[in-house]
Amino acid sequence: MPRYEYKCKKCGWHGLLWKPMEQRNDASCPECKSEVGRMFTKMGMPNTQIPAVDNQGFNNGQGVYDEGLGELITSRKHRRKVMEEKGLHEVSKYDRDLFTKEREHNPMPYEQAKNQFEEAESMVKSGEWKAGLSEKRIKEIESGS
Repeated sequence: MPRYEYKCKKCGWHGLLWKPMEQRNDASCPECKSEVGRMFTKMGMPNTQIPAVDNQGFNNGQGVYDEGLGELITSRKHRRKVMEEKGLHEVSKYDRDLFTKEREHNPMPYEQAKNQFEEAESMVKSGEWKAGLSEKRIKEIESGS
């Protein structure tokens, strides 16, 4: 038998009552015996027969702080919205292969590596490597810290 959420119009009692589906709209308050009305809260109460709320695993609608996103997440839909706003996307179990697959190592040809090294060496000798860096960052690099 399902449980339904009710609130008493007279004394303000709020809770769950076990009712057959045919009698879900006919209930009385267990405290004052007056008529009660069905409740459909956004958060919902566990195991009630209310419209589905996408909050499984999110502290029953109160939310869970996601350190990676830096926000309180209240549902899967909310997580998708926040990730979209931040330009992120979830990696599904099918996408994991792209990240865990062994990459093929193609070493750089000797001549290309030699040219790259010589170019870097000349930039260091001429001081060209400092272009675009702040004085503070240059001092950090030169001091080795």
